[in-house]
Amino acid sequence: MSISIETLKRYFSGNYSRKDFLLIREKLKNAEQDRELRELMKAHWDEFSAEAMPEENIDNILHRLHHHIHLEENREIRRLDWWKVFQRVAAIIIFPIVLTFLGYLVWQTGDRVVKPGYAEIQCPMGVRTKFQLPDGTTGFLNSGSALQYPVVFDKSRQVKLIGEGFFDVVKNEEIPFIVQTNSMNINVWGTSFNVVSYPDEAIEEVVLQSGRVFITGKSGNRIAELAPNQKLTVDIQTGKGIKSSVIASQYTSWKEGKLVFRNEDMRQVARRLSRWYNAEIIVADPQLYSYTFYATFQDEQMDEVLKLLALTTPIKYEEVKRELSEDGLYSKRKIIIKTDVKKIDKFK
Repeated sequence: MSISIETLKRYFSGNYSRKDFLLIREKLKNAEQDRELRELMKAHWDEFSAEAMPEENIDNILHRLHHHIHLEENREIRRLDWWKVFQRVAAIIIFPIVLTFLGYLVWQTGDRVVKPGYAEIQCPMGVRTKFQLPDGTTGFLNSGSALQYPVVFDKSRQVKLIGEGFFDVVKNEEIPFIVQTNSMNINVWGTSFNVVSYPDEAIEEVVLQSGRVFITGKSGNRIAELAPNQKLTVDIQTGKGIKSSVIASQYTSWKEGKLVFRNEDMRQVARRLSRWYNAEIIVADPQLYSYTFYATFQDEQMDEVLKLLALTTPIKYEEVKRELSEDGLYSKRKIIIKTDVKKIDKFK
C-alpha cells in the first residue's frame, strides 16, 4: 500500500493514527530500497525549506524514524504485557470476589432470612402528616412524632411509634399489624385506633375506634383487650393499665385539625399546646395544675386559645421576646403562664 504525503505530514506532526503508524513501519522495513518513501520525505522537506534536501539528511531522518518506530513498538509491547498482567490479577482476585458475593446471596436467600430495610416518617413540630404503608394501611402522625416501618411487609407487619399516631389498618387475618411503643405492643388485624406514646409523658394510651385490639407488655404478658370506644391508659413506670369507656372520635379528631382537651390538667394542656403550636409553654405556678379543662378548638391561633383558657381559669400569660441568633434564626416562641391573683376568688 502506498503512503501519501498527508500520511507523512501527520506522522511528523505527531497527529497520526494507528493505521498511519503501521503503514510507515511496514515501509521502513525496506526503507533503503523504497524510493517512494525517500521521494515523499524530499517533498515534505521542500514544503518547508527553499534549499534542496541533502541525501545524508534523508538517511539521518530515516534513522530517527527507525528509532521512533522502535520506541512505539516497545510501548505497545508494554501495554500488551500490562493487559496480560491485569487479566491474571482479575482471574486471581476479582473473579473469586464475584463468586464469593454470588455465593453469599444464594446462602442468604436459601438458608437465612434477609432482613428487610426500614424507612422512617418524621412529623415536625406544629404540623400533622398523613402516611400510607406498604400493605395499604393509612394514618396520621401528630406533631413531633415518628414512625419506623419495614419497606416490605412480608411475614410481619410490625411498626414502631414515637409520639401520637392514628392507624386505619388493612385487614389481614393471617398477619397481625403490630404497633410497638416504649412499653407495649398493640396487636390488630383490621382496625382503626389511636396511640399516644410521647417520651416526655408518664403514660401511654390506646383508643379503639373500630375492630379489635390485643395489647401486651414488652415481656409478652397480656395487658388488655379493647372493644370500640374503649381506652387503655398504661402507666409506663409500673406497666399497669386502666381501661375505660370513651367517645373515640374525641380522641381522633386531632387528625382533622381539632385540638380537644378532655378533663386535662394545666400541665397536660401546656405540653399539648407546646407540641401543637411548636412553642415553649411554661407553667410558672404549680398550683395551676389543679385546674382541669374540657374544650375543643379548631383552626384557632395559639393567642386565641390562651385567651379562651383565661376566661375559664385564673391565669394570665406573657410572651418572652424572641431573640435573633447568630445564624439569622429567631428562637422558638416562649409563653409563660402565671396565676392571676385578681381572678382566684372568682374561680373558687
